[in-house]
This record gives sequence, structure tokens and C-alpha cells, in this order.
Amino acid sequence: MRLAAAALVVFAFGLSPAVASDLFDACAAVAANRYEPGYEGVGPLDVGGFAAYDAIDACTPALAEEPSDVRLQAWLGNAYAADRQGAKAQPLLETAAAAGNVVALRALGDLLIVGKGVPPDKPRGSALLQQAAQAGFVPAELSLGYSYDFGDGVSPDPVTAFKWYLAAATGGAAKAQLIVADRYQSGTGVGQSDTEAFKWAKRAADAGDAAGQYRLGVAYLEGRGVKASKAKALEAFRASSEQSYAPGDNALGYMTELGLGLKADASEAYQLYSGAAQTNLPVASYNEARLRESGSGTDADAAAAREVYVRAAGAGETRAAVNLAMMLLSGAGGPVDVAAGVRWTQRAADAGNPIAQNNLGRLYELGLGVTTDPVRARALYTLAKDQGYALAAENLRRLGN
Repeated sequence: MRLAAAALVVFAFGLSPAVASDLFDACAAVAANRYEPGYEGVGPLDVGGFAAYDAIDACTPALAEEPSDVRLQAWLGNAYAADRQGAKAQPLLETAAAAGNVVALRALGDLLIVGKGVPPDKPRGSALLQQAAQAGFVPAELSLGYSYDFGDGVSPDPVTAFKWYLAAATGGAAKAQLIVADRYQSGTGVGQSDTEAFKWAKRAADAGDAAGQYRLGVAYLEGRGVKASKAKALEAFRASSEQSYAPGDNALGYMTELGLGLKADASEAYQLYSGAAQTNLPVASYNEARLRESGSGTDADAAAAREVYVRAAGAGETRAAVNLAMMLLSGAGGPVDVAAGVRWTQRAADAGNPIAQNNLGRLYELGLGVTTDPVRARALYTLAKDQGYALAAENLRRLGN
């Protein structure tokens, strides 16, 4: 049908059929969605981000050639929206959405909810997502799940959110599959089931998703929803790491450091941790700092370890905050700074870290950097003991509790 239409244009106006077709195909090659009608499984775009610049460059001349083509309007509008050029995106998306194009409905819905470069209108945005989702467009199903999750234009409803996440997951979106796995594991919007959580993580992993491979490795390592297997955990972590996925690198480093399923190699573990830390993954920075501090797998360097702990602790890694506080209190890797040591210990304790709660209790017991307060010390020791921290239980016994 498309070639026949092009032939009619050539007959009437003398244009080369190759020009129009090539321009359209060049746009489709970088901007079509693998879930939209006519491009199922072959479109280059999934539910995540894409090279918007390439799509804009390819689709601008294509739309100039065929300004009434709804697909081109949707693709270029979607690219402008992804590039945060909302003012350029909206008129194109409005036209294509009015024609019922699902790519445009989803892109315009998301644009109106986020309000980047256009006045926000969350209720209308969610209504547009509903229209596209009901047509079975997987990316819209995922977006509508977010709307019900966060109450964007609709009342928050975890059950309905899960319904749409599940629809998108069933349609093949790996991101949705991992959300469904999370919801089954936590029991949010659906009955808790580690078995179902494993099934959906495996489905994402089997499709080659690096995050899914990592999640599959965690499940095998912990034996959640499946029989524990160090060998299968190692295989999954390696697959994730091979895609340069930082959590996969960090997990493979953990397996390598401890010799789980392979010969222990502290030097290789350090390299994996260090590489993952370059992506600002807090747990990887914590692990890198640990090995730097101890000199395991690399030269001992307390000053460098202290710097890396600062980065990890600042990003919310409470174990790094505990270790950093100890270095500050003792002067390891730099000058003694009792006040900073207390602050980092307090921060980790407030976040629920039992070691920090115990350590803060000790500071209050001794009056180190804080006013001596045995009542506060006992309360902190109790918090840590209730989380199973043995040293806190010993401290309470020592105090006669």
C-alpha cells in the first residue's frame, strides 16, 4: 500500500519514488517502536531512552517530504519530547494523537504529566496513556502503571498499577518484568510470592536484559523463589557484567572476593569493584574503599580509602558511613575529626544501620564528641540488639541490662 501511494505521487508530480521511501525508511530505522503496529519486534525502540538526536536528524526531512504522514509526526514528536524540546514536540504529537497513533498518545501523555517545556496537565496525560494502553501499546501500559503508582492524574492505586505493569511485562518489556518481580517480592499490589518474582526476573534475564541477569543472580545466590545455586548465580552475574552493568560488576566482584563458585582472587575483585564504582554505584565504592583500606587485592592506602568512603557515604551507603566515621575518630588516613565522626555515625544510625546504632551508643556511653548520656546509650544498644547485632547485646549485658 505504501509503494502504491508513492507511485501515484510520482505520476502526478514527477518525484522519484526512491527519495520519499528512503527518507521514510531512514526515519523508521531510528524512531519506530518495536511495539507499534507494523513494526512489532523489528522497530529499534523499546520502552527506554533512545538517540533522540539521530531520530530528529532523520525524521525532519522525512516529515518535510510527507508532512501529513501521521507516523512521521509521531516519531519526530516523540524524538523532540525525548530531547526535552516540548514546545516542538507538542503540536506534532497533538496532531498524531488526534488520529489515534499510539506512539503519539503515549509520548504526549508522558509529556503532559512531566510538563517539560509545556504546561503540565496530568489528568489529560493519564487519559491519553489510558487510550494507548487499552489499545495494547506496551510502552503506554508501563507509563500508565507509573501513573497509578505515583498518582499522576489519577488516584494512587497499587493494585491497578500492578495490573498495567503486568500487562506491559506480558507484552515483553523487560523493565516492566523487573517491576513485576519487585512487586511480587514485596507483595505490593499483589500477593507476595518469591516464586513469581523469580519467574519474572528470569524472563527478563532470558531476554538478555543486564538488570534481569543481575536480579536472577541475586535470586540464585539467596535461594529466593528457587533452589540456591552459587554456580548459577555466578553465571548470571557474569552475563550481567559482560554487558558492563555496574551492579553485575559489583556482584561478580563479591563472588570473586569471597571465592563463591570460583577461586578467590582479591586483585580481580578489586578491579571489578573499582570499575563499577566509576559509575557512582555506592555499594561498589564502599567495596573499593574496603579493599583499599585493608590492602586486599591492591596496595593499602588509608587516605584514598577515606576519600572513597566519603563518596559512598554521601550517596547513602550506610556501611561506608560507619567505616568513614571510624577513620575520622581514629585519624586513619587523615586528621582526627571527632565532630565529623559523630555526624557520620548519627547519619548511619538514623538510617537504621545496627553497627552505627551500637557505635553511637558507645559514643554516648563514653561522652566522646557528645554529652555523656547512659540512657541514650542503652536505647541505641537496644535498637542494634533488636536487629541481631551481637556486640550491642554484649554492651547491654555489660551495663546490667
